[in-house]
Amino acid sequence: MKGFTGGWTNTSLTDLGRKQASLTGHRLRTMISGKSVAFYSSDLNRAVETAQIISSILGITSLPEKGLRELNWGIAVDMPLEKAKKLELEKTEPLIDWVPFPAAESRRMLYHRISAILAEINANEEGTVLIVSHGNAMEESIFWWLDFPISLRSSISFDIDPCSITRLRVNEWGERTVALLNSSDHLLNLSSDI
Repeated sequence: MKGFTGGWTNTSLTDLGRKQASLTGHRLRTMISGKSVAFYSSDLNRAVETAQIISSILGITSLPEKGLRELNWGIAVDMPLEKAKKLELEKTEPLIDWVPFPAAESRRMLYHRISAILAEINANEEGTVLIVSHGNAMEESIFWWLDFPISLRSSISFDIDPCSITRLRVNEWGERTVALLNSSDHLLNLSSDI
């Protein structure tokens, strides 16, 4: 919701979000046609709803996973931004270790949480894995996939838009690659509805 903090909020999708999820499901159906797919999502409402819409289009069931949640904002979750700003803790260096609010996560903590669940999924699944999560969590997923050193976290970032598609794969030489990043051309038809 605009004007409120994000993170572990348990808000529902808007009408726009449901339309975006449907268009994403249709694009994914084309991309993964004929493949065996394991499907996971964050257990927060907006991700579960997105996954349910996509599931209905793909004909597969998603498994909600707490480890795929967005960055935890601690006591600032669901607060108006103005109120949360008053509770914000002083920035510390390195910024990756800064905890912005009491009981919140740092980016390093998020990275370790995401890395743990992705390593578990990677060890248990073969073939294509589909994940519905959140912007910061997906960004950390890319860092995990590419095995970037933590020292690069302060100088590199990735844009991840709602219902965009990022495709991570292993190429023919066994290298982990980013084959598609933040693709949202499947959402272009929505611009005339807004």
